[in-house]
Amino acid sequence: MILIMTIVLFCIFGLFHTIYMFIPLYTSRPQKQNDPSKETGICILIPAYNESLVIKNCLMGIQNVNYTNLEVFFINDGSIDNTLKILDDLLTLKKTFRGKLGRLNHERVNDLYRSQRFPNIFVIDKENGGKADALNTGIEFAEKEIIITLDADSVLEPNALKEMNKAFSNNKVVAAGGLVNIVQGYKNERNAFTPSFKISGLIRFQVVQYMTSFYLHKATQAKLQSMTVIAGAFGAFRKSILLEAKGYRKTVGEDMDITLRIQELIGTKMKGKRIAFVPEAVCYTECPESFKNLFKQRIRWQKAFVDCVITYRKSFYRKMNFTASTYLLFDSLLLGTLSAYSTLLVPVVVLITMSHLKLAFLLLTISISLAILQNIATLIVSSRYGHQYEIKDFVSLLFFIPFEVMFYRVTGLLFVSIGTIIYFFDKEGWSRSERIGKQIVFHKEGNVTKNIGG
Repeated sequence: MILIMTIVLFCIFGLFHTIYMFIPLYTSRPQKQNDPSKETGICILIPAYNESLVIKNCLMGIQNVNYTNLEVFFINDGSIDNTLKILDDLLTLKKTFRGKLGRLNHERVNDLYRSQRFPNIFVIDKENGGKADALNTGIEFAEKEIIITLDADSVLEPNALKEMNKAFSNNKVVAAGGLVNIVQGYKNERNAFTPSFKISGLIRFQVVQYMTSFYLHKATQAKLQSMTVIAGAFGAFRKSILLEAKGYRKTVGEDMDITLRIQELIGTKMKGKRIAFVPEAVCYTECPESFKNLFKQRIRWQKAFVDCVITYRKSFYRKMNFTASTYLLFDSLLLGTLSAYSTLLVPVVVLITMSHLKLAFLLLTISISLAILQNIATLIVSSRYGHQYEIKDFVSLLFFIPFEVMFYRVTGLLFVSIGTIIYFFDKEGWSRSERIGKQIVFHKEGNVTKNIGG
């Protein structure tokens, strides 16, 4: 019986991984859409809690975007460092007044400020309530039609908002995710910002993982209308759907939670609407540089996943469409979480009992081959969007791929297994990864201005 279950599980695994390769390979290419004649109003919300190391970089990225119909809200969520002072120094803040919608609950707002230097930039100073609470506060004050949520350690490419505007010119699109790249995986050379693989193994692992996740997985899920997470680092939403969803729920994974809530709305009240993935809209974000910080981040992600599965357990196949429910339950829960324990235990059991050695070796070989092929597919698809390495870096990446598959992915299984267990003992614990402060700022033309920060 266990043998049959193992083979069935492996077949499902192979099916999903094959889909993740072939759909992007055959369908993902830069969209040749004309710029819409009108810039739809966009409001960027940036929650900030103790972001003194990175807030300047984020601000400079926003100042260089090629978009005019724009308002920006930095939401100081009760920081205990000098985040608010830095914003005041950079923006020359003055108290102002703006009415609220009064539809979403949030912690008390102390003051609302407007920049004297950049009149479209505001700062909300509020009591600490967490990221979801800060986003709800920003929605209350926003007056534009499209809401962009951006992490404070993220920097937008100059044309990122233009690309989002193109996606939202389709009235069926109610939400979209942008492409998130890891900033440490780039170098600043001759005023150009280009991919680099001269980085530590831990960052290499995350660079490869992000590329696979966005260029293959999110592209596939968007195509099949099954996206279950719009990355919190860079997401876009029609304000109307955020209000219909009653804003963000306070949880360790507000990005997955709001995505699933929108999937519920698409499956019930808003049939025909969709969530898009826009690989041309790019932002850069920091990744953890130490194992300790990576552990904190991944445990938080896994706790968020388990929390959402439990919260929305009655909505699958009832309020959410077939593909979204299937991908979340079979790909993310069954293959991504539950099978992690068997994947870690089976090799140990096989070696102890010395039974089914040939079958175990065959499945392991197929798994490694599929993972390597998936990484190669990632490189092909990403190159279509201009993500290309120099020859030396490309060769280095090719040699790294087998290590990533055989060693770093095992680390990922451990994070998933431990995070799932920890959730049941500490549901709301929110461990924050330390910021590095190494960011990049662009000219409006897309060239690099300079590195600032660390």
